[in-house]
Amino acid sequence: MITMAFEENLIQKTYYTKFVLENEKRHPIRILGDLFFAEQKKDLSDLSAIRFAQGEAYYECQDYEAAIFKWENVHNELEPWAKKNMADAYFELELYDTAENIYQAITTDSLTLNMEITLQLFGVYVAQRNYSKANETILHAVQMDPDYPNVTNIARAFFENQEDWNHAIELATNEAIRTKSINWFNTLHSYIVEGYVENHDPLFFAPLLTVLARDHYSQFERIVSGLSSIFQSQNSFLSWLQVLNQVTQEVELDFKEEHSTLSTIYRNAFSELLDGKYDFFEIENIVPMLLAAWQKISNSHNDLFVSSAILSWNDIFPETVSSQIVEKAEINLSKVHHDENVFQECIEIFQSIKNWAHTNQLELEQGIEWIIHDEGMDQDERTTTLLATIRKSISTLLKQQEQTTLLLSESIQSNSDILARMQGSIHQLHDLEEEKTQNITEAYNKIKEEISSDLQKMIPNLIRESSEIIKEDSDFRNIHLDLNNEMNKRIHQYINNTIIPIFIRSLDDWISFSQEELAKCQDQLTEWGNGFNSMLGEEKLNLQCDFQIIEDWKRDIDRMTSSVHIENENILLRRTPSQVLLKGAGKLLGAIPKNNAILANTYKSYIQNDTYQETANSFTSKFFRQFELLEKSIGRDVHIFLREPLSILKNTVDKMNEKVANEKSELARIKSNPELFRNRLTLYEVRLRQCEWINYSKRIDRESADKF
Repeated sequence: MITMAFEENLIQKTYYTKFVLENEKRHPIRILGDLFFAEQKKDLSDLSAIRFAQGEAYYECQDYEAAIFKWENVHNELEPWAKKNMADAYFELELYDTAENIYQAITTDSLTLNMEITLQLFGVYVAQRNYSKANETILHAVQMDPDYPNVTNIARAFFENQEDWNHAIELATNEAIRTKSINWFNTLHSYIVEGYVENHDPLFFAPLLTVLARDHYSQFERIVSGLSSIFQSQNSFLSWLQVLNQVTQEVELDFKEEHSTLSTIYRNAFSELLDGKYDFFEIENIVPMLLAAWQKISNSHNDLFVSSAILSWNDIFPETVSSQIVEKAEINLSKVHHDENVFQECIEIFQSIKNWAHTNQLELEQGIEWIIHDEGMDQDERTTTLLATIRKSISTLLKQQEQTTLLLSESIQSNSDILARMQGSIHQLHDLEEEKTQNITEAYNKIKEEISSDLQKMIPNLIRESSEIIKEDSDFRNIHLDLNNEMNKRIHQYINNTIIPIFIRSLDDWISFSQEELAKCQDQLTEWGNGFNSMLGEEKLNLQCDFQIIEDWKRDIDRMTSSVHIENENILLRRTPSQVLLKGAGKLLGAIPKNNAILANTYKSYIQNDTYQETANSFTSKFFRQFELLEKSIGRDVHIFLREPLSILKNTVDKMNEKVANEKSELARIKSNPELFRNRLTLYEVRLRQCEWINYSKRIDRESADKF
């Protein structure tokens, strides 16, 4: 049977030492070899134990292959450990897959061996960077035997290294409950301080708090303080208070008079609940429990605050707190001797009410600055005056509920009207964009048509007039080349000297027309912007268009008209049948002088009788091809011109939509629960009543002292 001490030798791979005498100077491998040889000679030899020991000795010498060979041949009760050791050797050889397969194939009832296998598997997965399996494996090890040496420390180190704070927190919490160890309390507290627990459900910590409250009150306050700081800024704050209240009520706390941290936490929580962040229905069941728990743990230093809190809540919401708690609060308050001044607390209450009123579109007529700075009154008088002012403010605001509903309705109507107008303006702006694009494009096309008409009319005339260069003494073998050059020359001169200047003047007029059209857009948008700003009551919209496109057009026109290049046309070099015949006749008859007059008249007649429509079309197309980018960019540039105002209007519409939706939601909320508005102010009244109780207690205390 394998004992715990024996298992420790197996874990450490020191089983072989039982075969080695204390004063033996020979190496263990030599000793075990001799023993193996001697045992082998026996009729009924049992070599498994020696082989197991030899494997350990080889492993210690890092001869892992020899160790594996020895352990493979162990077939007694040590066989499961031998297989585990083989996997360890493969692990050292970095043959991780082989090691994993061997570990997983071992079956044993030994908890120790199972733990060792699990921890070694964890090591394999970490080495392979398979952190998902490593996580699963270490969790399994902790679940099997959390008392196993170092297993929880290994788990904690792994979770922290992986920044797996959820598992780290759960481990620390469970171990703190199980072991009640100060180290685990400190570890958990460090996680709380670092903010790692903010996503945890407060209910998770209830068992821990119960244990701490019973056995480690100082740690209880420390952990509660940290958790309160975390959950106070979370949506889970109310859930946290429910957990804290329940633990405080159910457990007999071992606290001392000087421990006031928990009472301070309750005092801050009470103020937080009444600070305008929560509606009454959210806290109506929490506050009575909180007051009961607070009173339970309160000491004489805090009796003033908890008692005044209980009495103020009971004044506004009677019978929600037990009569025993109220009676105790009355007794405690009557016994308190204090010199507390709640003037600063009153200022904070008034400011909180003022902020809440502003959020709900309400106004406070009275201010408190005159009270704060009035040197003619002492502190007590100022406090009393300020309390009266706050009570009057609450009363005034309670009367404004109907006004709030009316203001919301009017605001919804007004904003919906503005929204409809803006949406209409956006549609009109799209129409305006289309209209101006069409007008500017049509103006450009009109210029293009006029220039095209001139080119279509003049180019055929220029070609025909070129026939005047034909003379009887012309070289009729090359006359078609001379004529073609002359025709192109006259057309280019006409385009450069006549057409381009006309085109430039026309484009200048087009720029002026376009600028006027776009200026009309700007005027319209300025008018809209002024109208909307007047409706919104602020200079919010500046619907300024981008007139840079005019300068871009001017630059493009200047660049394109400064260098117009059109290639020559093969006017007389096209191979139509008549041209081929005519050119052939020129070459044939040009050598005979008496035929020159006939050829000259024939050429002139041919040139005069052609329409040259194809040539005119070609020149016209080539001329305007250089201005195609300008023509095609008109629509895009007009869109750029209006892009910023359109974007501003659309963004404003989105914000207005959101505002109207929020206002409708708020109005629906008020109408569906008219008490909600009143209850929020009533919570402020509880805070006010607490200050009044403290102030009253102080006055009674002073009057009693004066009698004596």
